[in-house]
Amino acid sequence: MAIGGTAATKFYEEDRMFDVRLRFQKESRDNAEKIGDILIPSSSGKKIPLREIATIEYITGPAFIYREGGSRYIAVGFSIEGRDLGSTIAEAKSIVDENISLPKQNKMVWAGEFESKERATKQLAVIVPAVLVLILFLLYFNFGSVKDTLVAASTIPFAFIGGFVSLWITGTIFGISAGIGFIILFGVNTINSIILIAVMKENMRKMKLKEAINEGVYSRIRPIVMIALMGSMGLFPAALSTSMGSEIQKPLAIMIVGGLLICMVLSLTVLPQIFYWSFRKDSEK
Repeated sequence: MAIGGTAATKFYEEDRMFDVRLRFQKESRDNAEKIGDILIPSSSGKKIPLREIATIEYITGPAFIYREGGSRYIAVGFSIEGRDLGSTIAEAKSIVDENISLPKQNKMVWAGEFESKERATKQLAVIVPAVLVLILFLLYFNFGSVKDTLVAASTIPFAFIGGFVSLWITGTIFGISAGIGFIILFGVNTINSIILIAVMKENMRKMKLKEAINEGVYSRIRPIVMIALMGSMGLFPAALSTSMGSEIQKPLAIMIVGGLLICMVLSLTVLPQIFYWSFRKDSEK
């Protein structure tokens, strides 16, 4: 009661309730000597100083002991700014393991946002390969040729290039939301490859290979640019946002806005080269 205070009664204000706490004034409890001067009543009615019956010292300890699952625990929290969560926790773990040794009956758990990130990472490790397999299946279903499917699938790395370049230019840290953006870029690149390969294959029936490629790219610039601009402009406000909650949506938006534009350029420049080297011998025959 003297130092921390104790609730003596309650005060009601409309529908709210407050504890009325009693404790000593600050000048009577601001150091160990003054606390030792606190008079304690004895059974004989006399009052003796607290220092006569207690040892008064400063120690560091928990202000409150929490319990979960039948065990006591102490939470140590910290925030991260300017770097990614994964590398920060990995470095923190190595430092803690080197400098802290817990008794056998105690254990240490890294939880919170890191725990959610690890769970989401495991889910993405299953979802992303499944999406890639599904894309390959749909490409083969569309073209009916393994060669055409592989040429179209060669645009998938464009998503990684576009996504990481966008994050690097803007200084954005890669996270789970940015990883989800890769799935979207995979799909858009697949659409670009289907559009270009289909028209170039059609042109090969009536003109030489280089002419077929040039004419195919020229005739499909507008739809590919439209695809990139539609996706980019829709998420452009989110990529520029700085309000509360933007740390979740902003990496995804930056990944899509920059990634779509870079993938558009790569689809119109690199994919025709891949197509040429893949069908050069067929054209000669």
